[in-house]
Amino acid sequence: MEFSFFTAHKIVFKKGAIDELVTHVKPLGSNFMLVVDPFFLNSPTMESIKKQFEEAGLRYVAFGDVRGEPTVEMVDEVTALAVKEGCDAVISIGGGSCIDTGKATAALITNGTPALDYMEVVGKGKKVTVEPVPFVAIPTTAGTGSEVTKNAVLGSHVMNFKRSMRSDSMIANVTIVDPLLTVGCPKRVTANSGIDAATHLIEAYTTWRANPISDGLCMSGIELVGKYLRRAYDDGNDIEAREGMSAAALIGGMAFANSGLGAAHGIGMAVGIAYNVPHGEACGIMLPHIMKLNAPHVLSRMARVGELLTGKHYASEQEAADAAVDFIFDLCAHMDIKPDFKHLNIPKEQIPALAKASFGTSMSSNPIQLTQEQWEEFFATIM
Repeated sequence: MEFSFFTAHKIVFKKGAIDELVTHVKPLGSNFMLVVDPFFLNSPTMESIKKQFEEAGLRYVAFGDVRGEPTVEMVDEVTALAVKEGCDAVISIGGGSCIDTGKATAALITNGTPALDYMEVVGKGKKVTVEPVPFVAIPTTAGTGSEVTKNAVLGSHVMNFKRSMRSDSMIANVTIVDPLLTVGCPKRVTANSGIDAATHLIEAYTTWRANPISDGLCMSGIELVGKYLRRAYDDGNDIEAREGMSAAALIGGMAFANSGLGAAHGIGMAVGIAYNVPHGEACGIMLPHIMKLNAPHVLSRMARVGELLTGKHYASEQEAADAAVDFIFDLCAHMDIKPDFKHLNIPKEQIPALAKASFGTSMSSNPIQLTQEQWEEFFATIM
């Protein structure tokens, strides 16, 4: 047995933690780049943060125009602003898009732009060699786990790609998880981010790269998803459910950052890029299909997933594994996530290109490895 494990340098999980933000960030810098979305920029919470910074004698510059999924062009824009203003640390407050934008910006402040040069597969192979400025990640959704990962997933509308910028040094110095920040999430965001967290946990538990530490995290997180995701979707003011899903998302990020993911993410990423489907939704559509495909090859683990999701014991491993698949199908239906991609009317001639685009880091960690031709046959059943 051989494995390594790493995560954010410091994690703070507490309801109301945002009210103590300065306490955690003051040791890291004096002039911060704040990366947020337009909604948060004009929120009462932002006003509270402004007051905290003023009272502590700290400066900040806010970039509040993160819309949709992050791009290399956006990261270059934020980095240019941060360098111009002399920012010595970065704080991201928001969903995965804000966190990944800030994470990449922290690295590029010291290593130089453009972001494209550092992108896997599509870039120039340039590495982050200079330590990034301190980075603080504060999620306002419960799903991506980006607050505890070492990569930033960035795309480009100009060049039509979605890949990662990755370095061990890009892990957050401080991650602050305040479940109260997720209370305002709309149902659609709750559903897409929540099923993304579920996908992280189930795939990290069933990948061939799983290790004892990630296993423990995943089992805890999967149980939380089974208890709380439907509740959080049904009632956004259910604080216990919001807290449970915030923990599940955090745990999922810690797990998959160390054990990898699987085909639901590989395929979901490819379809999401090609047909503009939100990342979490695309992964959620794929998840039960991939669970069913993988189950015969990891039956005991999928059976454990079924018991954790449902809180029940079953007469056989096969029955428990089937229950896991049924649970996710039912949960997705409840949250209005489609059962397949047929609603996209994907032309059959596009399937080979989508299958090819699905191959990558996530696909390589899947417990069963198929050829492109075999994946094309599989695609034909869900598209």
